[in-house]
Amino acid sequence: MRTTGLKTIGFTMMLALASMLGGALQANAADTVEVTVQAKQGFKFEPSTLEVPAGSEVVLRFENTGIMAHNIKVPLLNAGTETIGSGKSETITFTVGESGTYEFKCDVPGHAQAGMTGKIKVI
Repeated sequence: MRTTGLKTIGFTMMLALASMLGGALQANAADTVEVTVQAKQGFKFEPSTLEVPAGSEVVLRFENTGIMAHNIKVPLLNAGTETIGSGKSETITFTVGESGTYEFKCDVPGHAQAGMTGKIKVI
């Protein structure tokens, strides 16, 4: 009888451990967010607003589908791409912190002033 009780406790502990590990694996998978932002003709980004969870790692693929050279910079996160030509792409990775709103922009002279800006909403 005692052996059965120990087996039951051991089995229960293994289930609890498996449940905790499964939850940890799911949490880690959710910590990375992959997004694509395109530079479009007419000095705009598409999408111009992104929403990501606080504390997540963001893998941002920047595609220049416009006809001029562009970049994407997130000044408050010290992240950004090089200036790339039409038809090119570049991927950057950065981590967002606390909830808030972070601006991104093309910092080629005159482009942000022409409307080439966007927001990352960290929720």
